[in-house]
Amino acid sequence: MTASWKTRWWLWTAIALTLVKLWLTRAQPVFAIGTALHDDRLFINLANAILSGDWLGTYNQLTLAKGPFYPLWLAFVFFTGLPLGLAQQLAYAAACALVVRALAPLVTGGTARLAAYAVLLWNPMSFEASSLGRVLRQHISTPLALLVFAGLIALYARRTAAFRRLAPWAALLGGAAGALWMTREDIVWIVPSAVLLAAAVVVALVRARPVAWRPMAWAGGLAAACAAVPVFLVCSENARRYDWFGTVEFRSREFKDAYGALLRVRAGPDLPFVPVTRQMREAIYPVSPTFALLRPHLDGPVGEGWAGASSTVTKLPAEELQIGGGWFMWALRDSVAAAGYCNDAGQAMAFYHRLAMEVNEACDDGRLPSRPRRSGFLPPWHPGLTREWLGATVRFADYLASFSGFSAYPPASIGDHDDLVPFLDVTRDRLAPSPALDPPLPRQSALDGWKLAVLQLAGKFLRRALFWLVVAAQVVALVRAGQLLAQRRLTYLFVLAAAAWGACVAHLLAVALVHVTSFPTLTIAFLEAAYPLLLLFLAAAWLDALPDWLAALRRRPAASAIPSPPAP
Repeated sequence: MTASWKTRWWLWTAIALTLVKLWLTRAQPVFAIGTALHDDRLFINLANAILSGDWLGTYNQLTLAKGPFYPLWLAFVFFTGLPLGLAQQLAYAAACALVVRALAPLVTGGTARLAAYAVLLWNPMSFEASSLGRVLRQHISTPLALLVFAGLIALYARRTAAFRRLAPWAALLGGAAGALWMTREDIVWIVPSAVLLAAAVVVALVRARPVAWRPMAWAGGLAAACAAVPVFLVCSENARRYDWFGTVEFRSREFKDAYGALLRVRAGPDLPFVPVTRQMREAIYPVSPTFALLRPHLDGPVGEGWAGASSTVTKLPAEELQIGGGWFMWALRDSVAAAGYCNDAGQAMAFYHRLAMEVNEACDDGRLPSRPRRSGFLPPWHPGLTREWLGATVRFADYLASFSGFSAYPPASIGDHDDLVPFLDVTRDRLAPSPALDPPLPRQSALDGWKLAVLQLAGKFLRRALFWLVVAAQVVALVRAGQLLAQRRLTYLFVLAAAAWGACVAHLLAVALVHVTSFPTLTIAFLEAAYPLLLLFLAAAWLDALPDWLAALRRRPAASAIPSPPAP
C-alpha cells in the first residue's frame, strides 16, 4: 500500500461509493408521463424549443408559467450526450462533494469528511423512482439548494483568504442562487437559512483582527453579479420575444394582483379547497367587463374540465363548476388564452392588470362585499386553519424523517407513442416500459432487475438507519445547545446544523400550508429538497458535538487508585 493511498484512502472510498451508485441507478429508466402538459411534457416541449434555437417557443399560457432553468438544463444535458438520469445523478453527487469540500477547513479528518459525503450521497430519495423518476425540476433544484449552502459554508471557512481563493466559491454561490431563482417560484423557504449563514460570515469578519473586509466584499460582489447577470439575460430575452421583462409570470405583479383581487370577494358559501367559488365568479362578472370576457370559458368547457380534475379534492361534481385551489390558477390562464388575450406576455399582463383594477375598484366602492386588498395566492385565513396547518406540518415532519414512500421501482410510462417519443429524444435515456414502446431486451432487463432489487434493499435499510440517526441528531443538537449556552460560545458547525434544520422546517411549513389550503402535497416530490438538508443537519450536528465530547473524555483524569491496607 503506497503512502498516497494511506493518506487519501477516504477520497478513493468516496469515489468508489459514487461509482457504485451511478452503476446501480443506471438501471432506473425515466418514468415518462406524456400527457402531463403542465409538468413533464411542458419541460420537454420547452427544451425542444431551446434545442431548435427558438428560445422557449411560440408564446402561450404555459410558456412562462414555470422557470426556464430546468429546460435549459435539459438542453445542456442533451448537448453533452449524457443520458438524463446519469446527468442528474452526477449533478447531485457533485453538489454533495462540493458541500463536503467547502467544509474541509473546518472538518480536517478524512474519516469525518467521508462519513458526511456518504450520508449525503446515499440519501434514499436521490434514487427514489415511483415519484421522482419523472422529468421534474426537483432533479436540479435540489442540487442547486445544496450548492447555495456549499458557497456560503466555503466563504465562512475561507473568510481570511485572498480573493483568488474566494472567487470560485463566490461564483458558485451566485450562479446556484440565480439558477435556483429561475428554477422554482417557491424558494422563499431557503432565504432565512441563507441569511443566517451569511450573517455568520459577517460576524466572524467583524471579530477578526485585522478585519479582512476587502476580499470578502469583492467576493460578495462577484456572487451578486453571477446571480443577477443570468437572470437579467433571461428577462431581456423574454422582453424581446414575448414583450414582458421577467422570468416567470406567477411572480408578476399583474397576475398576483388579479388573483388576489378575486380572492377578496365575499359571495356565497366558503368551500374547502375552493378559493374562488362559482358564486364569487357570478358576483364579479357584472362589475368587471374584463372578467366577464372569461365567463364562456370559466363557466364552460375550460372550467368544467378543471373542476373535474380537482373533484377528488373538492369532493364536488364537475357540473357544479367549483374549481380547486391548485387548479384555479391554470383554469384562469387557460380561459384568458381561450378568450384571445394571450398572444404574447405583454397582452396577458395588460389583461390581468385591467381585471385586478376593475375588481378592486368594485370592492373598494362597495359594489362587491369584500375583504381587505390582497395580492398573491394565499386564500383567506379562516378559524381553525392554524391548527390544521400545524398538525399537517407535524405529519409532514414524520413523513420526511422516516423517508416514507420510498421505492426504487418506476411505474410504467404513460401516453401513446407520439406522446413518449419526445421524451426518448430529449432525455437520451430509456423510458419505463409501456405498451406504446418496444418491449425491453431480456438480458438488459434481467441485469437491471437485479440492480433495482439491490437499490430497493439499500433504500429500505437506509430509511431505517437514517431515521434513528436523525432522531439521535435531534437529541445531540439539543444537548449541544445547552452546553454551548452554558459555555457562552457558538460553533460554526452548530450554526450550520441550525441553518439546515431551519430550512427543513421552513420547507415543511410552506408545503403543509399548500396542503391544507389548496391541494395534497404529502408526497416525496414536494419534499425532495428537504431530504439532503435534513441529512446535512444530521452530519453537522454529529461533526460539531462528537469531537468535543471525545476530547473531553480523553482529558478526564483517571480514577484514583485504591489505597493499600496499612502494614501490620
